[in-house]
Amino acid sequence: MEQVLDPESGEPPSDLPIASEPTSRWLLRLARRALLVGLVLSVLFHIVGLLISARVFYGMGGSGAAGNEEPPGLALTRGPELSDLMSGSIEVASPSSGDLAAELKEVSPEQPLDVPRDPSLSQSENLESSGALSGAGNVSAGEAMGDGLGLGGGGGGASFFGVEASGSRFVFIVDVSGSMGVGGKIEALKSQLTRSIQNLIETSTFAVFTFSDDAAPLGNARDWSQAIEERKRWARKIIGSLNPNGGTVPINAFRAAFRLRPRPDAIYFMTDGEFDPSVADEIARLNSPRIPIHCIAFTSPESEAQMRRIATQSKGTYTFIPGARP
Repeated sequence: MEQVLDPESGEPPSDLPIASEPTSRWLLRLARRALLVGLVLSVLFHIVGLLISARVFYGMGGSGAAGNEEPPGLALTRGPELSDLMSGSIEVASPSSGDLAAELKEVSPEQPLDVPRDPSLSQSENLESSGALSGAGNVSAGEAMGDGLGLGGGGGGASFFGVEASGSRFVFIVDVSGSMGVGGKIEALKSQLTRSIQNLIETSTFAVFTFSDDAAPLGNARDWSQAIEERKRWARKIIGSLNPNGGTVPINAFRAAFRLRPRPDAIYFMTDGEFDPSVADEIARLNSPRIPIHCIAFTSPESEAQMRRIATQSKGTYTFIPGARP
């Protein structure tokens, strides 16, 4: 095509239309640039995210086994073996009823503990003196209540099977079922329980509940005992007479413990066997305001799941005491 020139300037007239880039091509080019910028920003964002995640993960000590961590507030320990406990045992006398009668003065007739029966459980769980465990001691109820009423204002803490607890009022819920008679377990229990009570300071108070098919307070004591020397001797003699018998039903011991006034500062719970899973639910319901329960699985891990649950719910601890190696 012949180009038309301005006769004066020799250039194309200014009023002639200039060919421009098609709109579709311009939009396509803009879209490509926007896509490129978006890809670059996305890559940068993911790199920064990965760096932050890695720093947080490794800064918290993360590892592939993080899923196996225990719930917050649950302290897990492994206690000494049974053989170690036996080698460090202290001598516990096993007195006759005549010896106990000479040690303790005459008091009023025994009265049953006022603990409601749970109809959902088949075993007899009324804490009556007539249903107390064999070996609980031929001690009258009035004397068993002791001189102290759990009002001691001092502290000092306690230790049972090496498990430490703070406070001044301590409850021991211990298994005396038939399986405790095997392999020196009942002897280790007697030794550790005696040692724990003996080491309490005088301003502390204690209560002991034994359980098997049923439950019974040590020496039929239905209240706190002051940790004075007289009461320590009383507890030592009755502990020496404990004999293993029956099954593993701890719930009534817990009911009695939660009825104590003032309430305990800490509860020790020791068993060598498995028990009904509903016990953990009942304990959680009764334990308000919450008291820490230090659970000790003795030589057998059968109760581990329930014991950990109880310890977690109560903000207590779980400890496993292994048996002697073969």
